[in-house]
Amino acid sequence: MGLKNFFNTELKCSICGKTLKSGDEITAYLTLPSVKKMPVGRMDKVLSKHSDKVCCKKCSE
Repeated sequence: MGLKNFFNTELKCSICGKTLKSGDEITAYLTLPSVKKMPVGRMDKVLSKHSDKVCCKKCSE
């Protein structure tokens, strides 16, 4: 009874549109927020809400 999909929020590469899965290497571009607006929570949700761009390893090279 293992988890088939690690993420609750589906993350996709901003360039090629590939669905990112558990174990994939990614590059995320974020604008550093102020201390009062620092995002907290599960990584998948934080990246989907606050990142400027998320790229798979192939697209980030």
